[in-house]
This record gives sequence, C-alpha cells and structure tokens, in this order.
Amino acid sequence: MLKKIAGKLGRITGEIIVAKDHLVDMAGGAIDSVKEKIQNITEKKDAATKAIKAVAKKVVKAVEKKVAPAKKAVKKAVKATVKKVEKKTAPAKKAVKKAFKNVAPAKKAVKATVNKAVKQAVPAKKAIKKAVKKVSGKK
Repeated sequence: MLKKIAGKLGRITGEIIVAKDHLVDMAGGAIDSVKEKIQNITEKKDAATKAIKAVAKKVVKAVEKKVAPAKKAVKKAVKATVKKVEKKTAPAKKAVKKAFKNVAPAKKAVKATVNKAVKQAVPAKKAIKKAVKKVSGKK
C-alpha cells in the first residue's frame, strides 16, 4: 500500500514538475514576446523621429533659400534709406557743429564774468559778516 501511495505520489510530483516547467516556459515566452514588441515599437518610433527631423531640416533649408533674396533686398533697402537720411541731415549736423564752436568762446566769457563776480562778492560777504557781528555784539 505504501508502494502504491509512493508510486502515485511520484507520478503526481512528476506531473506537477512537468506542468511547472511548461508554465515557466510559457511565461518566459510571453515575457520575450513583450520585450520584442516593445523593441519593435521603440525602433519604429526612433526611425519615425529621425525621418521627421530629416524632413524638417530639408524644409528649413528650402525656406531659407527662398527667403535669402528677400532678406538681401530688405537689407539693401535699409542701407539706401539710411544713406538718404544721412545725406539730408548732413547740413544740419554741420550747422550744429558750427554753432557749438561759436558757443564755446561765449561759454568761456560767461564763466570768466561769473568768476570775477564771485571774487568781488567774497570780500563784500566778509564785510557783511563783520558788520552783523558788530551790530549783534558777538565777537
């Protein structure tokens, strides 16, 4: 009887081991297939990203080529306008410089007159202070 039980137990253990191995193999296969799908998806995504970047670069270059002549024309027009403005303002600029040259000597004369007046005012100020001290009685 023990032999029968031991035999059945051995057979059941063998079946459990076979079933366990089968489940482990199935789980491993499932994990491998999931990994493979994820790699395929990421590879496709990377390839798509690269393709989009390449197309974007081509579009940018094409737009730059089309914009370049207009950009040059705008720069040329701006330079021409600046030159015209400079030509129109040149006489006024010269007149301002001449006026400045005429103002400089007058400014010096005014400074000299002010300095003389200040020098003359200093003794008068001292005299006033002395007179105030005499009147107030302070020494």
